[in-house]
Amino acid sequence: MMDEKRIALGILLAAFIVSVVGFVPAGNPAGLLLLLTVCALAMREFYRLLELGNMPASRHMGMVSGMLFVAVTWLCYRQDIPKAALWSLLLLILLINFFRLFAYDDARQAFQNALGTLFGFIYVAFFWSFFVRICMMGPLEKPALTGLYLLVAVKWGDAGAYFIGSRFGKHKLFPRISPKKSWEGLLGGILFSTMVGVIWWKVSGAKLGIFNFPLYHALILGLVLPVIGTMGDLVESLFKRAVNVKNSGALAHGMGGMLDMIDSLLFTAPFMYMYIEFSLSP
Repeated sequence: MMDEKRIALGILLAAFIVSVVGFVPAGNPAGLLLLLTVCALAMREFYRLLELGNMPASRHMGMVSGMLFVAVTWLCYRQDIPKAALWSLLLLILLINFFRLFAYDDARQAFQNALGTLFGFIYVAFFWSFFVRICMMGPLEKPALTGLYLLVAVKWGDAGAYFIGSRFGKHKLFPRISPKKSWEGLLGGILFSTMVGVIWWKVSGAKLGIFNFPLYHALILGLVLPVIGTMGDLVESLFKRAVNVKNSGALAHGMGGMLDMIDSLLFTAPFMYMYIEFSLSP
């Protein structure tokens, strides 16, 4: 019963996020609000994991830095601001976090605090900013179709891995970190993600937003995205196992946290960004 409730709530939340990404124009501030909300919830949960593991971090500093970086990433694309401004902000955030070390009397505590703070910023906000970039690739008065494709391909792949793995999974993928994941589940994720790619290629007329999207690209991404997404899921599982918790947080009764929902996107988004930059053409 709990699994059914969790699945139903997850589907409703995913449908809401997909609706915003798929129907709201990319340049609409409502889209930015959603992106910032997701990032804020995930960052808060990650710093909670560090706290449970007795790993010091400046949660407020990390979250402010993360929110600012995500917002400026969106703004750079919205206002056509040179990307050098974004990388200058990143450098400034890193410098400020290092200079804060001088405020501590205990050098070891200062060192550990800087590591935890910057780790949360990079793992969540910096990686999430690449999903923001992908959403802003294309006409800003139209929905973020490239971001929608990545979201659907990755999360549908996650769903395929869950359903196939729970029913047919016998060969464990990485039992030391995640006993429930199986090779059969990974193959299910690849199958479902590839289905999304092929359907998208057919329905869109071989277009991914403003980019040309030949069938072989759909097949490559259908294979690679679930593998990278699974690795991202395993990384978060390792973090949770280190502090002995099942879920990073709780969005609703019976559900995990926001970090549990986007862990695969945090790794697939940077990969997808690089793939688009080096492999796809308008």
